Amino acid sequence: MRNSKLSIPIIISIILHLILIIILGYQAMQEKDSVDYGKETGNSIDAIMIDPSVMSDQHQRHLKTKESQQQADKKREQQVADQAKELQEKQLAEQQYLKDLTKERIKIAEQLKQQEAERIAAEKAAAEKAAAERAAAEKAAAEKAAAEKAAAERAAAERAAAERAAAERAAAERAAAEKAAAEKAAVERAAAEKAAAEKAAVERAAAEKARQKAEQAKKDKALNDLLGGLTSGSPNSPSNLSGAAASRRGSSDDELAKYKALVTNAISNKFINPANVYSGKSCVLQIQIAPDGLLLNVAASGGDDALCREAVAATKLATIPKPAIGLYDKVKKMIVEFQPK
Repeated sequence: MRNSKLSIPIIISIILHLILIIILGYQAMQEKDSVDYGKETGNSIDAIMIDPSVMSDQHQRHLKTKESQQQADKKREQQVADQAKELQEKQLAEQQYLKDLTKERIKIAEQLKQQEAERIAAEKAAAEKAAAERAAAEKAAAEKAAAEKAAAERAAAERAAAERAAAERAAAERAAAEKAAAEKAAVERAAAEKAAAEKAAVERAAAEKARQKAEQAKKDKALNDLLGGLTSGSPNSPSNLSGAAASRRGSSDDELAKYKALVTNAISNKFINPANVYSGKSCVLQIQIAPDGLLLNVAASGGDDALCREAVAATKLATIPKPAIGLYDKVKKMIVEFQPK
């Protein structure tokens, strides 16, 4: 690009020099034609007599003209030289300007390159700083998350240990309660069996006594019939019979209360009350059993909802004691108010 720009002034200078040379050659030819002294024709020569003074004057004029022409030529040559010099100086100045412009462009390009390099370096430094800050933030977040996770795991482990300890303590308490209940049930069962045996013996004795009384009453009645009702104060009078019925009813109510207490104790043995959360609460249970004590159905009919759910579940796991034969009709569908211990 720079060589093509420099060649244009040189070409212009060459063209101007050619034009100048043509002009000078043309003027020289015109002057030569003006100083001819005769003509040459084909076959003859015309001779003219010329005064020597005239020739001298003409020669002087010719010399002056030639001198003037030479001066003009020198002047034109000087002008051409001056123009060529001026053109050369312009060319040199233009070349210098182009060089300076090129240097300036190179300088600007280098500055732009330096600025671009600085910009890239600044962007790279900013990106590295942002990446470092992001990495530090991510590391801090990861450390925080790890600390929170460790704390959560530690809390979970502590909670699991506490729950395990509570479960073990509850299991131990339940086992102790079951053992105590079993021992109590064994004692009560032995006492019940003994009471049943004693009761049976008493009932047999009472039956025998009643039979004897019946026979005696029969005899007394026959005797009264014979004697005309003189022995009206017999033991089978209505007042004596109503007293015996009241005595039997009181004994039956005691047995019912004792049996319900045994059922409540069996439910308590299967009921878990951690940290006594159900203390002071109650649930009314409707229980249906078979003659051998097998649980047929259980439902809650009132009380604390959470307690009732646990109480129903414990009742399904409990071993309901077998009721006495004479008591079954009263307990086959019974209502028990359960309160955790």
